[in-house]
Amino acid sequence: MGKASSSKKIRKVQQAGVSRAPGQRRNLGYPALIVAIILVGVSLVFVARGQREASAGEKPTPKDHWHEALGIDICGNFQDPLTDVGPDRLGIHTHADGLIHIHPFGSGASGKNAQLVKYLDQTGVKVTDTSITLPGGKTYTNGDKCDGKPATLALYVWPPQANDSTEPKKITKNIATTRFAEDGGAYVLAFVPDGAKVKLPPSVKDLANPIDLEETPQPGDTSGVASTVPATTAPPTTTAPATTAPPTTAAGKK
Repeated sequence: MGKASSSKKIRKVQQAGVSRAPGQRRNLGYPALIVAIILVGVSLVFVARGQREASAGEKPTPKDHWHEALGIDICGNFQDPLTDVGPDRLGIHTHADGLIHIHPFGSGASGKNAQLVKYLDQTGVKVTDTSITLPGGKTYTNGDKCDGKPATLALYVWPPQANDSTEPKKITKNIATTRFAEDGGAYVLAFVPDGAKVKLPPSVKDLANPIDLEETPQPGDTSGVASTVPATTAPPTTTAPATTAPPTTAAGKK
């Protein structure tokens, strides 16, 4: 038998783990690699599970029902409150009251996915970091003028229970993906000249007593429209037919 043939057989035996040839050292590299792969896999499973649990617990959750005040200020003038342009499929809508109603139906609008863009899509507003397009189709782009002065778009954010003296946070980057992180905040999308004073949205006063449906809408419901219970209708009154006297038969003449 040739040496090449013997070497092949020895290698096959070693790979099968049945025995090893005399004088051959056991190769521990392969088992160690398998153990390392298993440990990494188990670690990844625990990390992924932890991330899922953290994500599931991030507010707002499907158990929450939040309200945020929002206004759109164009050149110092607040626009009319937005309305929904279709059924609420995520759990972020309005009742045409200047408030954002947030009660996520699932992961699409909960936690980190509870973003301004979801509400803008629901109300037909398009926003980039340099422009805003209102539902009617009018677009305002950075550099357009308000009373002869160039204006720019920014999002102003106030914390819950803010007042006129509270300084808002000004956001000019990634405006659309701004996250709703707490209940009761106030937001203004303002297209105004630099240095202009941006006020709280008019609807901030309604945060204390928001208009809500008696029952939380479900995915696909037409949002902002309260479902009405048909009025109870009294059964129609059945009129008994009038009793008709039998015709009088005239007596025959004799």
